[in-house]
Order: sequence, then C-alpha cells, then structure tokens
Amino acid sequence: MTDVQRRLVVGLCLIVAVSFCVGASLTFMLTPMLDDLGLTTDQAGTALAIPSIASLLIVFAVGRLGDRLGHRRVIIASSVTFVAGALLVATATVMPVISIGLVFAGASSTAIQIVALGLLQGSIPEGRARVSAFTSYGMVFPAVYLAVPVLTGWLVGVASWRVVPIGWALLGLLIPILALRLIERPARPTAVGELWTPILAGVALAGAVQTINRIHDDGWASPLTWLSATVAVCALVVCWVLVRSSRPTSLSLTALRSRTMLLMLAGVALVAMANTLTYVMVGLEYLYGLTVLQAAVALVPAQAAAVVGAKVVAGRMMARWGTPRAGSVMLGGFAITMLSLVLVSATSPMWLLLVASSLFSLFGFGSITVVNAAVMASSPGGEAGMVSAYRGAASSLGTALSVVILGAAVTAVVTATSTSAAGELPDPAALANGLRADGLVGAAIAALAWVSFRLAVRRRGSGTVAQAA
Repeated sequence: MTDVQRRLVVGLCLIVAVSFCVGASLTFMLTPMLDDLGLTTDQAGTALAIPSIASLLIVFAVGRLGDRLGHRRVIIASSVTFVAGALLVATATVMPVISIGLVFAGASSTAIQIVALGLLQGSIPEGRARVSAFTSYGMVFPAVYLAVPVLTGWLVGVASWRVVPIGWALLGLLIPILALRLIERPARPTAVGELWTPILAGVALAGAVQTINRIHDDGWASPLTWLSATVAVCALVVCWVLVRSSRPTSLSLTALRSRTMLLMLAGVALVAMANTLTYVMVGLEYLYGLTVLQAAVALVPAQAAAVVGAKVVAGRMMARWGTPRAGSVMLGGFAITMLSLVLVSATSPMWLLLVASSLFSLFGFGSITVVNAAVMASSPGGEAGMVSAYRGAASSLGTALSVVILGAAVTAVVTATSTSAAGELPDPAALANGLRADGLVGAAIAALAWVSFRLAVRRRGSGTVAQAA
C-alpha cells in the first residue's frame, strides 16, 4: 500500500468511526434525556427510529452525488449537517427539535458511510492494498461499538446527557479537517441530473422497512402498517415509471441487472439478519440480572472478537486464498458458531454465553467484511457510489427482517415455553430456550448466506473474483 493510499484509508476509517458514534451512543442517553425533558416511552422509540429512517430516505441520492460531485465534497458537506444536527440535539428542550437534529445527524452519518465505501473502491480497486483497506474499514463498526456504549453509559452517569451530542459535534469538526488533509482533491464535478428517482427509491425503501417494523410491533391490520406499505408501493411505482420513461434518470439500475450482484446483495442482507447481539444482551440482562451498562461491558470481548475477525482473520484469508474461499470459510464458520448458542441453558455460567457470542461475532463480522469487498469489486465503472448505496439498502432490509424473522422465532419459543404468568418476566428456562432458538434460526440464515455467496462466486468465476480482491 502506498503512502497516499495509507493516508486515505486512515482518514476514511476515522471519518466513518465518527459517523457511527450517533447510533452507538443514542440508546444509552435516552433514559436521562427522557427524565430531563419529561418525554414518554413512545417518544423515545420515535427518537431511536428517526436516524435510521432519515438514512434510508437519502441512501440512493447520496450514492449518486458521491459519483458525480466528488466524494470529498460530499463528505465535507455532510460534516456540516452532522455538526448542526448534533448541536440541535444538545440544545433541544422539546421533542420536535430533537427529531430535526437526529434527522440531520442520522442522514449525514449514512451519507458519509456510503460515500466513504465508494471512494475506497474507486481509489484502491485491486491487490493486497485493497484487502488491507477493506478489512480496516470492516473493523471500524465493531471497534466503535466496543468503546462508545461503555463510555456513553459512564458519561451519563456522571454528567448531563447533553455532553454526548456535544461530543458528536466536536468529533464532527474533525471530519472536514481529515477530509481536506488526507483525501486528494477531487476532479471537476459532473452534472448530477435529477434526484427525484433516487429520492423516491429511498422513500420506497424507508416505507418497506417501516412496514416490516410495523408488522412486528402492531400486526398486519394496523393502520400504520398499511400506511407504510402504501407509501412504499406508491413511491416504488412512480420511481419505476420514471426510470422506464424515455427521459434520462439519475437512479442507475446497471448493477442490479447482474444476477451475481443480486446474489451478493442477498448475502449482505442475510448476514445482517443473522449477525446480531441483541438477544445475547437481553439474555445478559434478564437471565443473569445485569444492567444495560453492565451488559455492554460484558459484551466488550465479543466486540473485540469482531474487530479481530474483520481485520485479522478476514484479511489473512483474503490475502492468502482470495475472496471466494475466504467468504465461504467465514460464512461457514459463522453458521457453525451460531449453533454454539444451543449449548446455553438456564443454569449455564455466563462465560459460556460470552464465549459463544465472541465466536459468532468473529466470524460474523469477518463475513461482512469479505462479502462487502466482493460486492464492491463487482461495481460497474463509475457506479461505486450507487453500488455502495445498494449494499447499504440490503443491510438495512436485513436488519429490519431480523426483527421480524429472528425476533419472532425467539419470542415465540420464549412465550410457548414460559411457565410464568401472563405479563410477568419469563422464567430462566424459557429465556435460555429463546437463546437456543436464536442460535438455530441464526445458523440457518447464515447457511443461506453461504449458499447465496457460493452461487454468486460460481456465476462470476472464482478466478475473476479472486483477482478483484
């Protein structure tokens, strides 16, 4: 890797790390924020949902802007709205201002992540330098979630919750400095064109994700479920009509015409669906009696294992064997290690659950890193930003489906096996059964991701993919 490439990778990893801080700390500042402002639990749920919805709305538009205007320009512009959103949250006294601030911060975070990945693909397209770049990028998410939740939990215990968004703003000020110093000056921007089609595609994606979430929370018959579904369908139909018309549009479907790309994106969604520590955290809280902060501290080894899996294990496998074999091994290991949750019982020591979560985090984040590299390697010329957007959309859909499919399976098993009275906390045996269900269903989903990846590799030809990696 050249010095220029090394500086770029370091700069992008630091910039993306800042963008992940909002999601990593938001949950831990909600309780003191609710108490301070007198907000309801429903308003807290809204606050948690706002950043992800805002992200989905702009995901495709940002992919196009990065390709046309230049990645550095979009990153710097996003840093301005990121800092503005953080300051709005830090100074807010009412829920509407908090909502606006979280919209700015959430959308800006996603814009930075999508553009950074597209820039990484365009700047380091092949060779060992690319392996190092993508594994470094892959370890950023677990590294942030290793430190930030624990730090946030400690901060809100000794100071006002407003310190957290002030921290977002201060970190956001570093983004343009890093971008100007470490990212090369972009070429002259090209015409962006209309943005209606990528925005409509984002509305359709946000509507689809919200429909999935509403089905889980309120059921099929809920008016909110039908409203979300109607918005998604209408936006998709209008977008499709515009794309199929004779006029040129900004939403490129070139990448999606490849079955190989579709299979790889399916792999992204499936890995995101299975790779969750949510139910492990629930188990730590209710099976072992830990607080939310104590559970976050207990999961530090799992997050550390995820960093090792994304950077060290995935990196060595990709460098030695190439993307196809590395992906197959990591995804196979992910499926197998998810089954380790089957060993958990109501009387198991806590270390068993922590070891199991560390194992599947190592292989899970290693899998994400390899699959992301394979997806971006398949980008058509000049389409890296759009492919990054499609990858982000697939990951968001997978995360939403995880709540419905994996969450429904866990909940059904706990409910069916619990001997506690209705409305009471399930008994330990039922909670352990839920964790075992998480392992079984998660392993099945990971196995499907392995199949999808293998089919994609077979269609493209292992030699081509290996060279791209």
